[in-house]
Amino acid sequence: MPTMTTQFLKGARMFQRSAFLLVATLALGACGDLLDTSPPDQLSDDKVIKTPGGARAALAGAYNALQSGYYYGGTLTHFGDLYADNANHTGTFVSYQEAAQRAFFADNADVTGMWNAIYEAIKRTNVLIQKVPGVTGFAPGEQDQILGEAYFLRALNYHNLVKYYGGVPLRLEPITNPDDAANLARATVPEVYAQIIADLTEAETRMTNTTDPDNHASVGAAKALLARVYLYQGNYASALAKAQEAEALGYTLAPSYSDLFDSDAVDTPEDILKLTFTLNQFNLLGYYWLSDLLNTGAGRFEMGPTQSLIDAYDTLSTDTRLTWNIAPDPSGGGYVEGSQAGGSYGTKFPGPNGDEDFHIIRFAEVLLIKAEAFAQQNQLDSAVANYNQILARAGLDTDTLGVDITTQGQILARIDTQRRLEFAEEGDRYPDLARSGQAVAVLGIPAFRVLFPIPQSEIQVAPNVTQNPGY
Repeated sequence: MPTMTTQFLKGARMFQRSAFLLVATLALGACGDLLDTSPPDQLSDDKVIKTPGGARAALAGAYNALQSGYYYGGTLTHFGDLYADNANHTGTFVSYQEAAQRAFFADNADVTGMWNAIYEAIKRTNVLIQKVPGVTGFAPGEQDQILGEAYFLRALNYHNLVKYYGGVPLRLEPITNPDDAANLARATVPEVYAQIIADLTEAETRMTNTTDPDNHASVGAAKALLARVYLYQGNYASALAKAQEAEALGYTLAPSYSDLFDSDAVDTPEDILKLTFTLNQFNLLGYYWLSDLLNTGAGRFEMGPTQSLIDAYDTLSTDTRLTWNIAPDPSGGGYVEGSQAGGSYGTKFPGPNGDEDFHIIRFAEVLLIKAEAFAQQNQLDSAVANYNQILARAGLDTDTLGVDITTQGQILARIDTQRRLEFAEEGDRYPDLARSGQAVAVLGIPAFRVLFPIPQSEIQVAPNVTQNPGY
């Protein structure tokens, strides 16, 4: 296997075929018992899910799809910061330059790759949902647990699509005929959200593991993701209720912010769902943020933190998240924004090898969902009490309502800033700007660019899939 540096100098972000037309093979994990080491990408669905062991391997394949360099392993998380005001383009990839300029074309390689990677992940969950009910021999509760995780993952995948592309085609069964793919059309945003909520409700009902230290979805993960989904819809009462249900399962903040990122071997009470990465199944998170000027541990430095992000931390404060997430210019320039000439660089994922696990959702987000839902319902004292836990963990002074902060607008702005600082380099900034209606004003973009373009390659093979206006 080539080194990461060599691999990416050769252009490792290889194109994936359309997710709608990938019907010949299904990358679902090894068939038969769990000791089968056959290459999973070479197996068709009829050979995979016939035994409990095959179902477990297929479920592993559904999680594996999230690791794609176009998905949580790279593009999805990168573009959430780069398309927003958290990151500058400091590298050479044209597709990343378009993201930083907020000027995508419909043939952008990474926009296309992200779309295809997410639909590949959906395809794997669809096969699980179709095949697992026909398999016998499971231990009590295991069949429902596997199905619950599959429904959870499908909901997660569709939410990541609707956040960036708007209404998308709903594919709820495996495609076995290319003609079916060619006739697909887009569902509306409300229709996509209705399916997401239905899947998560099904997941809650079927799963039995309340929380899970083994990086699998759980009842707690379903409740937390439902809270996120309801927040995106502006359904603050339901967001609050689900966040409170998740909290009641016993999650708490990790004592130290760095505990969440400094070792993938460390579990914390904040973990709700982590995605496993290894040296063989690596991500590009640290590698793309780390400076290329370092003597050891250098990265590609495809992105660097903006001055806006650096200043939001207040470099004179005691915010421990700044010193963990961003390092000063290695040439001695201090906290100056990253540029093609150098400057500060991102350090949340501290190594270039890509083996740190990634938090898909963690308890800090649940607290901030609660805070925002309380604030939107004008329960200001409860809102402050929840985000104060985030401030305290960061080493900052907490707020007193009526003294440090008084109005609903101030509290919502405070929560927005804390989300930015807490989740910097995790890809949440742009979705937050878009869902809150701030993207046009903060980023200076025309309204049509709030959504990403539907990949042109998809429209060519599925003419009923219409393009987002403006592209």
